[in-house]
Amino acid sequence: MRIEYNAGTALSIMRGNPVRGWISGKPEKMAKERLTTGNYLSVEHKSKFKIDPSWPIFTMGSCFAREVENILMMRGLPLLLKGHGVPAEHFESWDEETGRGGGADRGQLSRGALNKYSVRSMTHELRRVLAGESYPNDGLVELAPGQWFDPHASGLKLLDRETAFANRKRLTEATAQIKNARICFFTLGLTETWLDSETGIAMNAHPGPTWLARMPDRFRFIDYGYDTTLADMLDTIGLIREHCHPEMRFIVTVSPVPFGATFKDADVIVANSASKSVLRAVAEELFRRFDFVDYFPSYEIVLNSPRTIAFEDDQLHIAREMVAHVMTTFQSAYLGDAAQPQAA
Repeated sequence: MRIEYNAGTALSIMRGNPVRGWISGKPEKMAKERLTTGNYLSVEHKSKFKIDPSWPIFTMGSCFAREVENILMMRGLPLLLKGHGVPAEHFESWDEETGRGGGADRGQLSRGALNKYSVRSMTHELRRVLAGESYPNDGLVELAPGQWFDPHASGLKLLDRETAFANRKRLTEATAQIKNARICFFTLGLTETWLDSETGIAMNAHPGPTWLARMPDRFRFIDYGYDTTLADMLDTIGLIREHCHPEMRFIVTVSPVPFGATFKDADVIVANSASKSVLRAVAEELFRRFDFVDYFPSYEIVLNSPRTIAFEDDQLHIAREMVAHVMTTFQSAYLGDAAQPQAA
């Protein structure tokens, strides 16, 4: 959807925009100056709508979405996924010596398993809970006798049938919380996806290189393009507004977290840029089409801040202080002074 004005309107909008210039305007408003302070990038975001702090919030997306949730909870907002998750000891990252893994301690529930990296995997999960879509064995795959893999979860190790199915029930119940939401915050992660050709599921994560090599005909790699990704998001938004709150509002952003490795024959930096560009273009189209969809520029804020302070040492994960800065911008744009920070 294109944006078009007559010359008078375009000039009026330009003159009324204090952050319009890269090298012109007030020094503190110029992009050149804001990009070279050596500190976190300051972006003026004019939101389409405000959030009532009593509105229940549902978040979905990549690991960056989990960081967003932490800040939202600290600031006292009603996050529907609070208290949901999978036991920490069921994660691949579980450490018996420290009793910690999946971002939580033994006996605690971690939301990390809820990470959704591709738009197609988000669509499958929501169709499961809103449209009653079902799969053989609830979509789980028995890779070896007694070793079950959940292609819609994130970071879980192979588990026995009873445990794996119990976790799938937990995750489905967590996703079903969207029915109680008034606003959805979607963080789009990547376009590279793996398909389980037996069930038709676009997997949230593949089972690992060993299993891909052992079952080459079952698992297929797909890098979805703009048209398919946009169609999936349109389908998802329509499904949510049909089955959930009819006036649901959406805030869409693109995760600044790159993928750890690409399966395409390209430099990972180039492949990541291509993936994020597709997602950013889809987010822009949604923003242009619907008055109930807003785009929040967390991607731009992080990527245009100095990497030495924006990212952790691995240059993959976003530094906690960077996330806090992003969410301060978010609060100013959508909440003003309505929500005050609270103790975690």
